[in-house]
Amino acid sequence: MILDVLLIGTQIGLLYAPLALGIYLAINVLSLPDLTLEGSFGIGGAAAASSLIMGFDPLSSLAIGMCAGGIAGLITALLHVVLQMNVLLAGILMTTAAWSVSIAVMGTGNVSLVRFETLFTWVENGGLGNQLATILVAGAVTLVLALFLIWLLHTGYGLATRATGLNIQTARGMGIRTEKHQIFGLMMANALAAASGALVAQSQGFMDVSIQGGVIVVGLAALTIGTSMIRSDKVAVGIAAVVVGVVIYRCIVALSLRLGVPPNSVRLITAMLVFAFIAARIHAKGSFGQAGFESWRSRRRKHLQFLENDRVSSLL
Repeated sequence: MILDVLLIGTQIGLLYAPLALGIYLAINVLSLPDLTLEGSFGIGGAAAASSLIMGFDPLSSLAIGMCAGGIAGLITALLHVVLQMNVLLAGILMTTAAWSVSIAVMGTGNVSLVRFETLFTWVENGGLGNQLATILVAGAVTLVLALFLIWLLHTGYGLATRATGLNIQTARGMGIRTEKHQIFGLMMANALAAASGALVAQSQGFMDVSIQGGVIVVGLAALTIGTSMIRSDKVAVGIAAVVVGVVIYRCIVALSLRLGVPPNSVRLITAMLVFAFIAARIHAKGSFGQAGFESWRSRRRKHLQFLENDRVSSLL
């Protein structure tokens, strides 16, 4: 059973790994909590499915889906940078609109891709089973995107983007055009999320607009689990941790279902996992640290500093 759970977790987890990479780029690198990623996931799947139906090959359909997600990220970025709209509100609006956009792109709420070749059927035609084919294809796409992201964030442009997310005031003082980097970063993050949507649509053999509902929680769980288990300031290690995190998360979900947990409780399990890993990451070190009044004061100061910094600008 353990091997079966690991295979299922890896199979499904790698399909959602690009989404987790997009969340890593938006939140960890840019420090922008962009909820558009959920909508871009659906738009990417819709664009990829429509492209296949129109006669495009599966690889081109994946690229088209990523471009569609990038456009959604561009709109959110322009709302944030140009119209000075809070990024949370801009993301909520775009995710709401993405549902209708996905239906408009497909012409309906659900389309079948059974009669069309996909990246996965290409590999299956070589004699491999569906599970192994999914692992190989999703793993290859994830590897390419992860290596590209690692390379990009180590270039001069990527270093400026990382500086923008780390301390925007200092970055501006260094002459970095932070708005440009925020726009580009959100486009990239949403393109990655759209890649996951395109992979899921091709893997399951149909595209339904409902697949985007709550999907961002999967990426957040992967980010939380991965960065809690593997802590490092290095970009390559952080990206690897996110991929490991999404596989671990899907393994836990698969194991829960095997143990008889109702499918309707999966989101509750996800929330509890995120709570547990965040609590362990924040409080574990302090629990085993030096006891005493000074230790308590130090933790209290950090707590108050967090409460002071945990603010967002006015939504309107």
